[in-house]
Amino acid sequence: MQSQGGQARPTADFEAYVSSLVNATDKRITEEVTPYDLTPLEFSLLRTCMERGEEVTATQLVQILPIDSSRISRLVTSVVDKGLLLRRRLSSDRRVVMLRLSEEGRELTSIIVDNLRRYNAQLTQGISETDLRVFESVIQEMLANDAAMKRAT
Repeated sequence: MQSQGGQARPTADFEAYVSSLVNATDKRITEEVTPYDLTPLEFSLLRTCMERGEEVTATQLVQILPIDSSRISRLVTSVVDKGLLLRRRLSSDRRVVMLRLSEEGRELTSIIVDNLRRYNAQLTQGISETDLRVFESVIQEMLANDAAMKRAT
């Protein structure tokens, strides 16, 4: 990296590096979920529900996942139809639909998450904990910068 005005500038291949890493991980996720008749977005929805460990609403999922509300609705219907997610209407307000993983959804999501953890371990083999923490910190800073730029426009 070169310095210009006191700020570090990325190398010319920065976007290519990021794109290559994103493409590699996206491909691996697709390879993991396809045998279970899932799309990567359906898996993201299931994983988010598992990580929350509680019932969620579609509105909460829209706030967590980078997907619009109409797409969330279609994804929810798809995974409900596959028996991986359960819907429950609140008796106090029938308009509110709570979502939670079915037992089958929990088991399948756990299997895929475990497979992806093994992939991540292989992907980061030979990289020190310190370097991984720095990498994570840099990504978080870059995402914060991106969010700030979006708010500014």
